[in-house]
Amino acid sequence: MKNNTCCNEKEDLKDLETLNPQKDLKCCGCYDKSTINDKSMIRNPKTPKKEINIETIKNIEKKAKELDIVNISYVKIPEEVLKANHNLNYSNAIVFTMAIGMDIINKKASDEAKKFNDKLYEKFGNATYLISDELRKEGFQTQIAHPKEDLIDLTKLGYDSGLGYTGKSGLLISPELGPRMKISAILTSIENLPFSSKNEHEWIKDYCKLCSRCIRSCPQNALIEKENTLLKADLIKDNCIGCSQGCTYCIEACPFYEIGYDVVKAKYLKLESNLQ
Repeated sequence: MKNNTCCNEKEDLKDLETLNPQKDLKCCGCYDKSTINDKSMIRNPKTPKKEINIETIKNIEKKAKELDIVNISYVKIPEEVLKANHNLNYSNAIVFTMAIGMDIINKKASDEAKKFNDKLYEKFGNATYLISDELRKEGFQTQIAHPKEDLIDLTKLGYDSGLGYTGKSGLLISPELGPRMKISAILTSIENLPFSSKNEHEWIKDYCKLCSRCIRSCPQNALIEKENTLLKADLIKDNCIGCSQGCTYCIEACPFYEIGYDVVKAKYLKLESNLQ
């Protein structure tokens, strides 16, 4: 069994200590010399189930909502992603979003904002583990993609599952939260999940071409407009203080946060119709 982190460590499931291993995530962007605990309380079953019924899905979704998860979606991971990332154990994923709280948004980038941000990551990570344990109890195998890990590109996973569209800032934009969210996922042995067949948010790409407020709002110059393209900006990771200081300037500047998804869409459709 491959491990649950982006780091290439071995995992022996026969050892009881693997239920709560300390994993060094130096290779993961946000963690940078920190550690994350695997808080799974249930072992993966040796012989996994591969089909889930509607009632169990509804129960899992209800549990997720009780844990303050906003969105739940399902996606089949593309074959090319699996081939490129040998740490992924399964080709099926359940994707979750949780809102970035106003306690973070209302704080300027600072050590205090970072503390709130870290607490949110911990809360969301714990919720993801709890849902994973529920699935394991039902006989399904799971692998956690923690919201602060880079086991897999969670933003791309959210896009592929139909939750939203990736804006110029590189953040996923959804109707419910705009860009004000964290994302986690559970990779699983379940093969008959209700996968999304389309993404209804493709129009955001054309809107973002006309807007660069996220880029202009960044005091660290972490977002750089790409040459010869109006699409996604280049992220200079060494400049970004989103994790280290709880910075949310690019989120706050985004019209999808400031005035809301429905208002932006209405304005875009009106503009589009006037141009025709």
